Amino acid sequence: MLKKLEVDALKADLAAVTALLAARTEDDDPVGWLQLSGRQADLERALAQLETAPETRAAVALFFGGRPVLGSKGIAANFAGKAIDRYQDLLAKRYASLESGPLGDRGPVPLQANAQMLITEVARGSFGFVLEEASETTALVDTPLKQVVDEISDLVYRLSAMDETGFEAVAETLDDRLLASLKEFFKLLDDGGATLKLVEGQKEYVLQREDVERARTRADSMEIGEREQEETGIVYLLPDSRRFELHPTDAGIVRRGTVTADCLKELRGEAAAIPAEVIGRPWRVRLKVREVRQRSGVAKINHTLTKLIERV
Repeated sequence: MLKKLEVDALKADLAAVTALLAARTEDDDPVGWLQLSGRQADLERALAQLETAPETRAAVALFFGGRPVLGSKGIAANFAGKAIDRYQDLLAKRYASLESGPLGDRGPVPLQANAQMLITEVARGSFGFVLEEASETTALVDTPLKQVVDEISDLVYRLSAMDETGFEAVAETLDDRLLASLKEFFKLLDDGGATLKLVEGQKEYVLQREDVERARTRADSMEIGEREQEETGIVYLLPDSRRFELHPTDAGIVRRGTVTADCLKELRGEAAAIPAEVIGRPWRVRLKVREVRQRSGVAKINHTLTKLIERV
């Protein structure tokens, strides 16, 4: 079970047991008091162990409400299948862009198998599904897919929130194909008259009907333009976080952004680290420039370093 859901369930059980225990004394009901005290201790111990356990693999719960859902009995199969498929498509495209660099306008999405999630549980209340990372590899740090699930959860929330300042934060995550998938996801929710509660990590986001409508409107109003350009400057890299800075050799603007995995791989070659003579030196580089614009005129420009062409 998703950690937050399991923690919430244990806390609810503990509160119920504590209330029952408070209503009696050891003298009045020695057997009941002993049983409830033991149950309380077991729950407290399980809760303490669970809360301190690391959560490094991807897991998320999607709860749906509204027109497609009939109480806690069930959910329209056609809607549920499409909703899970649209969400999986978001993960696959974001995972591919992080691992392989910006996606092309067309063609298959690479590394889809690496972004595969499994439906491991059906959650009731409003009707929902628990999805967990398919890979069973034990990780000491967050897996790449967990990072992707974190980003997609944040993206869904920021597009739906009343606060307009979230635009700059989502702009760096979006590319043209991810935006197209977001439009399809919110269109499905909106046309279906659905609401969404998303639980991931320790976060819980609730999208009511007006939030879904707001997210759809924002996604539909966004346009993305991309181009490639070459620039010259002194290159600084942070390989672990895949970030770069390009400081112009003359008066100009410092470029900051992400580095593609292919670019880092080419720079490393057979070595485990970037050669020292690469960083802090002037280079002619190739950048992919992405401009995310709202119809209101607000725009955000992001840069991705795709290649170091030659030393200058």
